[in-house]
Amino acid sequence: MICCLNPNCENPQNPDGTNFCLSCGAKLIPLLRNRYRIVGLLGRGGFARTYVAEDIDKLNEQCVVKQLVLSQFYGSQGTGAHKKATELFEREAKRLKELGEHLQIPNLYAYFKEGEYLYLVQQFIEGQNLLQELKQYGVFDEAKIRDFLHDLLSVLVAVHEQEIIHRDLKPENIVRRQNDNKLVLIDFGVSKQRTEATNTAIGTIIGSLGYAPIEQMQLGKVFPSSDLYSLGITCFHLLTNISPSSFWMKQGYSWTSSWRQYLKQPISHQLELIIDKLIRENHEQRYQSAQAVLQDLNKLPRLRNTLPPTVISHSELLETQPQVEQKAVGSGYLRLFSNNQLLSGAIITGSGSSLLAIALISFLGTTWISSGLWLLILAGLVFIQSRSLVEKASLIIIAIITNLLLVLSFKNLLTPNLIKFGINGLLLVMLLVVLAGFLTVIIVGVWEIINKFISKYF
Repeated sequence: MICCLNPNCENPQNPDGTNFCLSCGAKLIPLLRNRYRIVGLLGRGGFARTYVAEDIDKLNEQCVVKQLVLSQFYGSQGTGAHKKATELFEREAKRLKELGEHLQIPNLYAYFKEGEYLYLVQQFIEGQNLLQELKQYGVFDEAKIRDFLHDLLSVLVAVHEQEIIHRDLKPENIVRRQNDNKLVLIDFGVSKQRTEATNTAIGTIIGSLGYAPIEQMQLGKVFPSSDLYSLGITCFHLLTNISPSSFWMKQGYSWTSSWRQYLKQPISHQLELIIDKLIRENHEQRYQSAQAVLQDLNKLPRLRNTLPPTVISHSELLETQPQVEQKAVGSGYLRLFSNNQLLSGAIITGSGSSLLAIALISFLGTTWISSGLWLLILAGLVFIQSRSLVEKASLIIIAIITNLLLVLSFKNLLTPNLIKFGINGLLLVMLLVVLAGFLTVIIVGVWEIINKFISKYF
């Protein structure tokens, strides 16, 4: 694709090989300065257009071309606005040249005039700006804010050492580089050298509403603490997903004293104090250097979101591990032998259900009616107990297995006339009930062995 460089073009994209723009009819420039192939529009500003381009001298490496647009917005070259826009554009090129050696600031590749426009070519940073990241992933938590501050403050230290004030620090001007996750500070279009005289006309706004401090907006004066104010406001935006410009339009600077009430999630008191000092209205009461903020940030206690309340040493952990493992095995299945109450319940259920079965067989015989009635009574007696559903089901299954074994093993002794045998019949009933209890213990033991085997190998 080839992109039209007419700033008024509504649809600048054109297929390769096209000589004139299909949208506005302007002549297309295949290579800007015989080197840069413009392939797409990145953004539109007040007096500039930004394009993504390919540098054919660097094996089509991507770069950013910024185009200064004057006549369409500021009339003839003699106007004050025209001169100011040109001055700011040249200033951005100078700042990038001075700071371009820093790994987290875009390098300047070229600055030139072609036709009626000025152009600035700089390094392309692939990634999302923090406003885009905020919209995609939601508000930052404390850990992410700390990482953000650590990363960006190191950049501001380098910028301020060159006596440069950025003057437009906000989420849109901070890009998270895709290949290493580092934050890159971009758009030095309104940056200022501290030694430069202040000649901002009254009514001229330099910076972004809500992010710029009072001394910058009202007096045109800036200090390192001015960028730090914008940094603190950026933290607020990232923590709340609320644009500070809406508060500034209604309340001016007074809203910064109550910023905590808008937090989506709590942060540590120590971090609150750092943000408080960053966004104080009086610039003399703020941090005076990025290095001072870093020092306080490094003093913050480590976050322990993932640590348990009690810290256990490695040796203690090794000593307690067999017990934990044993409990884990039982918790996945039926913890029968490790739970005496459940084992005793199984014996009582097995013995009691066998007594019930003998009574029903004595009166009704071994019929489907007696079997169904036995199961119904058994289920009722088990389910009225205050046990978990798993335990209740286990007791019923154990009782069924116990009585099946008992009936199949002593089928000839279980007759409807058993109770009529007097003392002998009563002794036989007691013997069968006790036998049912022993069968229950055996069944529970086998069940536990099966559970352990399954948990170990499956």
